[in-house]
Amino acid sequence: MAAVAEKKEETSREKPRYTARLRYARISARKMRYVVDLVRGKDFNSAVAVLRTCANRGAPFCKKLIESAYANAMDEARQKNLDIDGNSLHLVEARVDPGPFIKRWRASSARRPTQIKKRLCHVTFVLQERELKVSKKERAKQQKQERQRASQSKKQEAAKKAEPKQEETQ
Repeated sequence: MAAVAEKKEETSREKPRYTARLRYARISARKMRYVVDLVRGKDFNSAVAVLRTCANRGAPFCKKLIESAYANAMDEARQKNLDIDGNSLHLVEARVDPGPFIKRWRASSARRPTQIKKRLCHVTFVLQERELKVSKKERAKQQKQERQRASQSKKQEAAKKAEPKQEETQ
């Protein structure tokens, strides 16, 4: 158990995490999760770009929240004189938890009241500095280019070796 706690402390010491919370948002957790799932794991710039174009009702909430987490990171970096690259901040944790209900009543049939639950949610975003991950497509493209360069250099070396032999024979 102590080893696990030490591991967590080591990883947290390596890279600080910057948090922002939105509490009591007037949208259900289920609807908010659709938006949060779009940006989970992305870097800050691409997450903001996705949220700008997203048409869901929860997108402006999430956009403002991720910008708040980014501002928290930059502010803490200024205060503690840390060298943080804003472009390498990633959304490492994005959590949506249900909040309390606001209970309202509406008239139903035969003058009976029916309870309506207006749902709230709490959203938590955690940013951490990480290297940009290369997608599988880009990685495959880079590997293909490296193979082509290697084969071209081999052909050039073979051509250079063949040239002196031809001069000797003449």
